Amino acid sequence: MSFSNLQLMRETRQLLAPHWGVGVLVAFVYLLILGGPSSALDEVWEVVPLLFTGPLSLGFALFSLAIVREEQPHFNQLFQGFSSYLKTFLAYFMMLVLIVVGLVFFIVPGIVISLAFSMTFYIMADRPELSFSECLYESWTLTKGYRLKYLGLSLRFIPWYFLGVLALGVGVFLVLPWHEATNARFYEEIKRQK
Repeated sequence: MSFSNLQLMRETRQLLAPHWGVGVLVAFVYLLILGGPSSALDEVWEVVPLLFTGPLSLGFALFSLAIVREEQPHFNQLFQGFSSYLKTFLAYFMMLVLIVVGLVFFIVPGIVISLAFSMTFYIMADRPELSFSECLYESWTLTKGYRLKYLGLSLRFIPWYFLGVLALGVGVFLVLPWHEATNARFYEEIKRQK
């Protein structure tokens, strides 16, 4: 493990710099769809995250990988996951079920499962020929030996999200694309080292 999380965050921020505008727009739309508007249709919006998180997660992974690979990211990538809707839905649903079951059994197994499946949508973006279960398995294998390091990376973003919330919530739209792109860099690093 020759890379440092802090260095990864700094380098990713530099890669993201020319794309902050589109990154903020992607984060805003992502959170708007998954958060849903408050209205009389609250019961309907409760199922939206279950139905749309998978495809949107794949789209965000495609967008983030374009940034870290120094390609041209574009807003429409957020919705490209819908072309593989069933696969992304099943991957997210299976992850959700396993994480919830793990959390019920003493919390720690749920955290471990969450960390183990954290690279699923990046793998799906890279290898669309794989089934959802193969992507989950690949993530489980790829993250072996790197899960604590990934947990440390995720924890480093908590103060940034806190500051984003203090900035009337607007700062969250700046932190989210940075966090997702850093996750993509983490994926690239562990893939290279494996």
